[in-house]
Amino acid sequence: MKTTIFTKVFGERRLDDIIDIAADCNYDAVELMGREPHFGVETSDERARDLKTQLDENDLEVSCLATYTGKYIGKSEEDCEKTLRKLTRFLELAEIMGCPRIRHGPGGPPSRKATDEEYQVGAKWMRRAADVAAEYNTTLLIEIHSNRIVESATDAERMLSLIDRDNVGIIHDAGNMYISDVEYGRKSVAQLGDALQHVHVKDELRRADSIYPGCFELETKRGDELFEPRLLGTGEVDHGPLFEALAERGYDGYVTAECHRPADDEMDAVAIARHERAEIERLWEQAQTG
Repeated sequence: MKTTIFTKVFGERRLDDIIDIAADCNYDAVELMGREPHFGVETSDERARDLKTQLDENDLEVSCLATYTGKYIGKSEEDCEKTLRKLTRFLELAEIMGCPRIRHGPGGPPSRKATDEEYQVGAKWMRRAADVAAEYNTTLLIEIHSNRIVESATDAERMLSLIDRDNVGIIHDAGNMYISDVEYGRKSVAQLGDALQHVHVKDELRRADSIYPGCFELETKRGDELFEPRLLGTGEVDHGPLFEALAERGYDGYVTAECHRPADDEMDAVAIARHERAEIERLWEQAQTG
């Protein structure tokens, strides 16, 4: 297992600074937020090469280029073609960064509301995207995400079957799956099998009131619910069974710290990054010795 930090954790901070911080916190890699002010589609080749040099000097890899592209379902054909062109530019940038993984998903409504036609549309355009990515020897990763057409391991299986491309995998995200109220432990890891190629971890807590820092509202299958982003190990997302299943299968990929807890006077983003890495390492050690 290798640790990586999602640069989004640091908000508006300059990516140059984040790279140095990630190295100082002993992460193995960074997951780049694929939009400004970090690594948007407008990033120049020169800027990408400079960042790659800095990463190499800090002995850091790029675990994934986390773009916000895709989201084909509900778009016009013209907009879908534009999205593919944007993906192509990100593929060029990822090649410079030495990163063979890009987050790119079908989007869509929540799986509980999705129609067969919407699954087919999402799969059609993801096939197109996968074929473009194959020209760059790159894998596209669909994140299991609340209020998207892929909210669970079962949804992921269905979508992957329809896409039918070897270079499309899944990002397991227990925090998102907790929000969607689906299984996110051992069963999900077994169900995804080799399709599970990347992992996000973050903690969340259901709340009855919105007074808590960072609290947000989402419509789930239970109705409108409130969630507070928490530090790993302080919310309701039990990552133990997930890490045990990953350890048992010999997972040697990346685990990304994606904490959404707002930084404050008590704990700044650097302290949050240090805490999340320590908790990931604790969970991994516990999984291997437990």
